[in-house]
Amino acid sequence: MNKDFYINIKDDREAGGSSSFFKEKVKFLISESQSNNKILDVGCNDGYIGELLLKNHNDMYGLDIVEKKLQLAKKKGLKVKLCDIEHQELPFPKNYFDIVILGDMIEHVFDTDRLLIKCKKVLKSGGKLLISTPNVSSLGRRIMLLLGKNPFLEYSTYLLSSGLPPVGHVRYYTKQDLSYQLKKHGFQRISIQGDEINLIFFQTRLFRSLLPTFCKALLATAYKK
Repeated sequence: MNKDFYINIKDDREAGGSSSFFKEKVKFLISESQSNNKILDVGCNDGYIGELLLKNHNDMYGLDIVEKKLQLAKKKGLKVKLCDIEHQELPFPKNYFDIVILGDMIEHVFDTDRLLIKCKKVLKSGGKLLISTPNVSSLGRRIMLLLGKNPFLEYSTYLLSSGLPPVGHVRYYTKQDLSYQLKKHGFQRISIQGDEINLIFFQTRLFRSLLPTFCKALLATAYKK
């Protein structure tokens, strides 16, 4: 992972007020995390989500590659460690956490298989992995492709993709691919839902349970045996 690139990425507290996907992701993580759990937020950024989970009496840990963001997370009450998850092992014992969160993180990592192995290693037996990631087959992206437009797939570290600046995505998931990969790594009781269906300036959550493959993002829950 390129540390210099991620230094300039927007903090979670900045994204929280403007992104509907971010709000749905937070609702999902709060609901699935419940209370009184030991939780690791991989790529915790400024600790915005961790601070919310702390309110439910969870024991929160955070990893990130950018030290200044870790300092913000530490001030919010997270127990933080500097870690390049792409090239380093997660700095915790085996079977240590009840929950591991990959919130908008797996799409930033080249070797996603190795990341899932690392996360599984630090999860307790019966522990839960929570993943949120953009859905490359969302209805909005399908329409953009049909019209010959780039559906927000990054091809540069500084050039715009359909008007948006790059945020470091190197992997893209469909519901089927994410479910298949989790199964291959031995996760069980896998559940993947969507956040909302988007059509450029129109979003709806009415049909997300019926049509998760059309939703803008995927929200996954998987358990370690």
